[in-house]
Amino acid sequence: MANSLISRLTGKFKKQPDTVPTPDLSRVTGVQVEPEAGFPAAVKTRPIAKPETIDVSVWLNADLDRLSSSWSELLQSPDDSTARSEFDLAIHNLYGASGAYGGGALTRLSGSLQSLVKHSEHITEDAALINLHVQACRAASLGSENTGEDIANAVCDALEQQVEKIGAPA
Repeated sequence: MANSLISRLTGKFKKQPDTVPTPDLSRVTGVQVEPEAGFPAAVKTRPIAKPETIDVSVWLNADLDRLSSSWSELLQSPDDSTARSEFDLAIHNLYGASGAYGGGALTRLSGSLQSLVKHSEHITEDAALINLHVQACRAASLGSENTGEDIANAVCDALEQQVEKIGAPA
């Protein structure tokens, strides 16, 4: 036992640390990481795109498509926990990224949708209101910043009032 303890202390049988995978942040930073032998992955990088050339609308449309498709899946199988988790994640991601997409009505709508789904005991009972939120998120992304903001805010006000009625304790 003493030999085992001594060998551990001297490093003779030291356990090698598990290697931690390097996260791919190229979507966010615009830099592709290329690990070099003997150096951490972050030491050597090469640019893959200038940040000002990244088209955020591609990400926005992907998030909106994921929201719509996961909502459709959940409607087809309302008791499927995987479908519910996918829909919750799509809402969460859209809400989290909405500031980068311009914020405003999209942030309000996705936040209201998140609150609605959180407080909804039976998704099918609130399906019409949820569907309005999903469609309004898509519509909010279509208009220019100035032309549709007043209309979007009116829609947000109405939808948020409906969600407050559902989320309020009886």
